[in-house]
Amino acid sequence: MKRMWNVAALGAVVVIGLGTFAVDMRETKAEWELAVTSNPEIWEEQTVSVYYQTEEGGNERFELTTDGSRVTTNSSYIEQALAYDDEVDASVRGFYRQLSGLTFVQSIRTPDGYIGVGQNGNKEIAVFRFDGQDVTKHVFGKDVNGSTEIMNGLWAGLFVHEGDIHVIYRNGYGTKSETKIARFDEDAKQITMESLELGDEAISTVRGTSWAFRPYMATIAADNRFIPVGMTEQTTVTEGGESYVSEQDKIGVYAYDVDTKQVIELMPDGDMWNATVYEDQLISLQEDGTELVVDLKTGKQSTRQVIDGSVGTTSYVGDHLYHARPTKDGAVIDVYQDGKAISSAVVKATNDEAKALVTNTEYYVE
Repeated sequence: MKRMWNVAALGAVVVIGLGTFAVDMRETKAEWELAVTSNPEIWEEQTVSVYYQTEEGGNERFELTTDGSRVTTNSSYIEQALAYDDEVDASVRGFYRQLSGLTFVQSIRTPDGYIGVGQNGNKEIAVFRFDGQDVTKHVFGKDVNGSTEIMNGLWAGLFVHEGDIHVIYRNGYGTKSETKIARFDEDAKQITMESLELGDEAISTVRGTSWAFRPYMATIAADNRFIPVGMTEQTTVTEGGESYVSEQDKIGVYAYDVDTKQVIELMPDGDMWNATVYEDQLISLQEDGTELVVDLKTGKQSTRQVIDGSVGTTSYVGDHLYHARPTKDGAVIDVYQDGKAISSAVVKATNDEAKALVTNTEYYVE
């Protein structure tokens, strides 16, 4: 079984791709500038990462703040670890260190603090809670019913309901797999599991869950009735007289209803451009620049127009929407909250070496 880590960069991230030539950015003289034109306090803790993808498939990176830019390509694991450790606030270091020794860690942030679940190899599952001062840990070893199945499963993510931590995971592979939900009773040291009847579909992600640990993740309210999820579906493909099963992401906006124990479709055939879960809301940006806002307590929906004109590359940080628009010298990044523009900044190549990277590029904000 393969599992992939997706350790997201902190803060706003701009990725530059589709370059036309290769450079060694550990030696490059390229320099970038981030100029904030309104509400500078929004950018005080943000780091803009600038990626350039070579024709050979290599990725090269700068980190950019209002103080300047620095190259981070080909940095060693030690350098990366030190840089990441510097970004972790001192108040959460104890929680971070508890999680760092585990594999396949997932975490969320609730109003009561951070929650993390991870594995110690295939020996045990560890569940952590951090209330801002103390870290509590409960271990579910192989002797606990269901723990081995969960450790061998493919995790989609976490949510909290009625005080208990739940993990959505997939048991088995291919056409014989099924999506299941595990509820961890930390006091009784028991795990209860239930299967979801999804046919050829499966829950692949729980929105708001982070792989590893992100100290600045958005807060998700506990006891939301609707848990936003990503879905996949399987189809049978026949080529050359032979058939095989293909699995792909399913178009649409979905949520797991903890009351009915079913997956519901919030927006049929909705082409979701990007999305965030913030407290008790799902905010989903559509291709036409509108946002679908879903109250995760009640299921009530509303829409609002945010971006006028064509939608460029976008991402959410908390409930802030970042929208990058390319320019001849770099990009303009507009920031929206509650559907309204609240800030803007400009990424600019300030010398010839940087300007050479701008041509035929794409920009992404994460």
